[in-house]
Amino acid sequence: MNIGYEMLYLSRADIEEINLPMAEIMDLLENAYIEKHGGRLDMPPKLGISPAPEAFAHAMPCWLPSMHAAGLKWVGGTPANKPRGLPFLGGLCILNDPESCMPVCVMDCSWITAKRTGAKSGVCARRFARSDSRVLGILGCGGQGYSNLEAMSIALPALEKVLVYNTSPEPAERLASSQSERLGIPVRAVRSPREVVEESDVLVSAGWISLSASRTIEAEWLRPGATLVPVDLDCMYTPGAMASCDKYFTDDLAVYDHFRSMGFFSTVPDRPQELCRALAGRIPGRENDGERIIILNNGLALDDVSTARRIFELALAASRGTMLPL
Repeated sequence: MNIGYEMLYLSRADIEEINLPMAEIMDLLENAYIEKHGGRLDMPPKLGISPAPEAFAHAMPCWLPSMHAAGLKWVGGTPANKPRGLPFLGGLCILNDPESCMPVCVMDCSWITAKRTGAKSGVCARRFARSDSRVLGILGCGGQGYSNLEAMSIALPALEKVLVYNTSPEPAERLASSQSERLGIPVRAVRSPREVVEESDVLVSAGWISLSASRTIEAEWLRPGATLVPVDLDCMYTPGAMASCDKYFTDDLAVYDHFRSMGFFSTVPDRPQELCRALAGRIPGRENDGERIIILNNGLALDDVSTARRIFELALAASRGTMLPL
């Protein structure tokens, strides 16, 4: 390949065919966050525009020297896509050669966004959940429901049961019927979010990201010792539920502050600790089985660029994708 004169294009179909394993993505991300704690990366804050109410397009660049990964995700989304028959999110990942800084690969980011988000939830559960966590709950059964379930089935060795809920029941029923046999764990669709929350040792919420979202989860529903991993910012938590947590973590304080300035996280009572510090062993994670811990992840460029770099390497090895002239 003549770096700087040709660029590899990977479609979503190419990426799905490569099928980077979830366990490998989880390990990639955990290592990337340890690099973040050590300051061994260059990751400017997200730069974004908002062309319409509650719509966004974000540029997310990152340079991870240890992974030889330099690139950017350009991703946009809006709740208004649902009636259009479009996914909430869509975009591209672009990788650059670190020596010449020329683009060497452009790829669809939908698969990467779904998988790396689930993988980070899995990393958090592996670090913060009680070792005897038996019941996983998932609120929201779109793509993130599947990805988080896949990661949690790896992260939670004692997992015995999964409860899922969706505002329209059909997606929950599809997820339950398709994943029970695949995972060898009972996955059951239920009719109310309360049924999910009250039984869950680990809870993932994956609803619409919107300031006008209906806040559903009540404090009295949450189990002592629960590990809470929203992938929809704080959009499902009532103020009382948020205040009932004992520890708060986030993947990046600068990004957290940005979303807080937009109106999200307004009911979080304490400033979170950074996830990377706990993963690096610099601060404690779970200290007893009664703590309720919530991890308010926002999604970082390092998640995408580290994953995209590994997919690029596998694509080159397998001669996948299409070379395009620049």
